[in-house]
Amino acid sequence: MNHSDWIGVVADHDTRLAWRFSGDTPQGVALADSAASRIIPFGGAASQPVPAKLICPVPGGALSQTQPLGLLPMSSRLALAGLCRVAKDFDGVACVVDGDQSHWVQISADEAVSFQSYLTPLLVRSLGAGDFDTLDADALSDTLSRPERLATQLSSAQLAENAGATIGHLLGAELAATKPYWLGQRVALVATGPLSTGYKAAFASQHLMMEHRDLHDLQQQGMIACNNAPENG
Repeated sequence: MNHSDWIGVVADHDTRLAWRFSGDTPQGVALADSAASRIIPFGGAASQPVPAKLICPVPGGALSQTQPLGLLPMSSRLALAGLCRVAKDFDGVACVVDGDQSHWVQISADEAVSFQSYLTPLLVRSLGAGDFDTLDADALSDTLSRPERLATQLSSAQLAENAGATIGHLLGAELAATKPYWLGQRVALVATGPLSTGYKAAFASQHLMMEHRDLHDLQQQGMIACNNAPENG
């Protein structure tokens, strides 16, 4: 097997993600019986406070913040490192929808300057509203305008068994809270699957200037970027 073949592995909540690479070229998901000259685990180092460079030497670690208290997992940091690799000189805000959370990250000069995290995906699932396959834009606008009414709006949506309204109200609350981040900014949505569909619809309803990037594609690009960091030789 070519010496340049390697497998990158990162923890992904209760499971793990593993991809095969040939040099700097992704080759797809690494199967359980895959063999390579190197297996490179990402995320074994201690967390690092922001502001911090997103492209980090292997193994790298999560990013932490005290105000507000937050932790950006290595799986999300890799996606942002990938964004910096493929979108040169990105300056703006990235919304990374990763597992049960979304993370809004201010990026400048390839650094995470600050971030805020939200449990919107977890709340949607906990309330039995499906997997972001429907979105009530009116509900989103209602909560975006009056986020203090979120609890009663969710109560009404649950009583009506209206999953689209539940999703709309929760995304409306998230957009209201993050307005200082996205208003007038370049915004990258980093997500995959039904989560990307829901967030794209929410952003479109508010006419945000948004570019969509696939979460898993950027995580692979982030592995390449970190594996090539100068400290790794």
